[in-house]
Formats: sequence, structure tokens, C-alpha cells
Amino acid sequence: MSIKQLTLANLKAAKRSAKAVPDQLRVVAAHVGWRFHGHAPLLPLGEAVAAMARPFPSSAAIPVRVVTPAQGHFMTTFFDVEAFSPSGRYLAVTQVPFIDRIPIPGDVARVCVIDLEADTCIAVHETRGWGAQLGANVQWGTDDETLFCNDVKDGRGVGVVIDRSSGEARFLDGPIYGVTPDRKTSFSPDLLLVNRIIPGYGVADPLLGKRRQADVASANEGIWQTNLDTGECQLFMSLADIVKDLPEQTGLGKGRYHVFNVKVNRQGTRLFAVLFSRNVPMRGGTPTQLVTMNIDGSNVQLAMPDRLWRRGGHHPSWTADGDHIMMNLRLDGKRMEFVRFRYDGADIEVLAPGHKGSGHPSLIPSDETYLLTDSYVSEGFKEPDGTVPIRLIDLRNGVEDAICRVDTRGLDGPRRIDPHPVWERSGHRLAFNAYVDGHRQVLVADTSSLIS
Repeated sequence: MSIKQLTLANLKAAKRSAKAVPDQLRVVAAHVGWRFHGHAPLLPLGEAVAAMARPFPSSAAIPVRVVTPAQGHFMTTFFDVEAFSPSGRYLAVTQVPFIDRIPIPGDVARVCVIDLEADTCIAVHETRGWGAQLGANVQWGTDDETLFCNDVKDGRGVGVVIDRSSGEARFLDGPIYGVTPDRKTSFSPDLLLVNRIIPGYGVADPLLGKRRQADVASANEGIWQTNLDTGECQLFMSLADIVKDLPEQTGLGKGRYHVFNVKVNRQGTRLFAVLFSRNVPMRGGTPTQLVTMNIDGSNVQLAMPDRLWRRGGHHPSWTADGDHIMMNLRLDGKRMEFVRFRYDGADIEVLAPGHKGSGHPSLIPSDETYLLTDSYVSEGFKEPDGTVPIRLIDLRNGVEDAICRVDTRGLDGPRRIDPHPVWERSGHRLAFNAYVDGHRQVLVADTSSLIS
């Protein structure tokens, strides 16, 4: 890494740290009892309330509706976690009590189910295991009756299995994160350590006495595996085992490795893990890599090295074939592109040439002919009114449509409102977040006419 590259990377890291100070002060203020504006009452547990879908302006001439109750703050999970139930009738969301800061321990949210046919919403579980970006990481089981989410038990972030109809909850010994397609196993980082990297993706930290990882490459931390039937949790692969045979670790090996994002492909044959390094000598920020492995932990591969990622990149996700990954990357060190590559890092290619990469990109699961993404306010797509687009690119002809433009409050920190657009598996609908009439809301777009 050249001195110029190192200097620029460190300056960017310092800028990000400075931008985080106001949000850190908000957290401190919350710990000492300061109450911010923007609190909204949570729904009563087990009681169906009206959630009448309201039209939302769409520049792509397709139906877009706000489907969550107007007087609350709601959010979906992530851009690679399907919010629609297996039948398509229900939508899983997290209702959060406020949007003006990230949560602290003890802050309560609700896991809710939207009935898209009956226009009702029902809160089925109360949780203290949520973050400002993923909510409670709510995910569906194999049917419309079973949901998974995260909560806090004995000070640890752990998963919960919820029966939608009865509201009964069964606690697990490990967290919900990257769930296998058969809904039998969850692979996850330790949720209490995730906030060391990026607040909003794990569970809330205490103000003092935060649990932190001390070892360079820990033999006791890494990827955790939870059996969703029995609830048992064990260390699937330690950080020491993950990085021991990885190439290109000169320099990074002197920092402290952390597991961040863990995701399983649709075939249930491979998983990937985003690795961050902290306290790397002469390096600011968190140098990042992507590793993949077989579902049994064999065949560990360095799919995206720090050497490429540090040019600028973010948000990898599996494509439908289970062999490839796509993400945003400045492949030439200049313009952000949508790229795709094999699980071992080979055959990297640019998708949608001529279209600038942004946001949280994914390909339509059915045939991968459409690319869906959003945009951060800092990526050059923001209009003077502060809105950013939900982008849909037809990869067959390069035509791009802005499905609609949404308000995200102009935020670019840990309490930001990312749209996180996510496909229904059929590709006929998608769900995303936005700030609507003073509240965080979830919207659904009917893409069936566009896709056909």
C-alpha cells in the first residue's frame, strides 16, 4: 500500500470518526436520561390494528404503497433478507420506539406482522435485541406461522422462535443472522461484538464495561452456529481458524480480526463472512475482507481481499446461483461499479456498465435480469429536496428506472434510514424503508408489470 493510498485511507477514516461524534453524544445523553423528540407509542401485543395501505408517488408508473401504520416507526431487516412470508400474504417488520438515536440496553421494540390482504398489523413479540439498521433481524421460517428474531437474555444477544398465531416465543442459545434455506441453522457473529465495528447491526452496548475482543485472531470468537430446533449454539469456526491459511494478510495480521456480516447462499452449500480488522498499525478505520467457505467449514477462500476492497466497496450479497457474489466496488480505484465474482474471487466482472454503483444492490432471484438498489445521501444521487432513488436496472438493455424517490432524513450515520430494498422471491414485489410524514415506514412496490 503506497504512502499516498495510506494517507487518503486514514484521512477518510478520521472523517468518519468525526462524523460519528454527534451520534455518540446522543447515546451518552440517553444513558443519563435525556429524552429526544420522535418517540412513538408501540402497538399493544397480540392486538390487530388497522394498517390501511396508502398510495405513494411512483416515477416508474407502478403501484407503490405505504403498508405500515401511519403513527409508528417501522422497518424491514436487510436487503438480502426477504420480508414477505412464504405465501406472500404477510410482511415481517420491527416497530421501533424512536428514530433520533440508536438504542441503549433496555430499549424495547416490537416484532410485527402486516397482513397485506386484511390491511392489519399485529405485534407478536417484545424485544430488547434490536439495532437501528437491522431492527430485530426478523426472518420467516418455512411457513407463515413461524418467525425468528433477536432478543436479549442474561445480557447476551440471542435468537427467538415465535409462533405468529399464538405469540408464544422460545429462546435459543445463539443469535439469528445468516439463516440456512431449510431454516434449521443460523450462522452469526457475536451480536455484542458487532457494535465494535458498526453500531446498529448487533444489540445495544452498555455505556461502560463494553465487551470487546482482545486477541489478534481469537480462538474463542468467530462464527457461531445455532441449531434452530434444539436452540444449542457452538463456535462453528474461530477467527484463528478462518485466517490461518488466508493469503495477503501481511500487516492485517497485526491488528484484531472481527466477524461482521455472515450470510448463507440460497442453496445452503456455502456461507460468506465479512472480516474487519481493527488497530492495524499505521491504518485507520477497519480494513475489510470477504471470505467464503463450504457450509461444513471446509474450503476457506479469500473472495475479496483488502487490496481491492480498500479502493472503495461495500455490501456484498450472494447471487441466486450460489456460486457468485455481487457488491459495490471501485474496481479501477475511481468510479463505483456493480461487480460480480466467484466465491473464490475469480472471474470478477462489471455488471450494468455505465451505471454508477450505489446503496444495497441485489439481483432479481428468478433470472437475475434486473438489478435493484438504493443510494446513500453521500453517493451523488440525492436531489435538492433530500430524496434518493430506488433504482431498477434492466441488465438486458441497460435501461434504468427510478421506481420512486424516498426521503431518508438526509442521514448518513448509525441512525440513518436506509431503504434496504429487498425482493420478494418471485420478483413481482419488493419492500423498502422510507421516512414518510414524520415516521419511519415500510413501502411495497408491485413490479409485476415492469418485470414482465
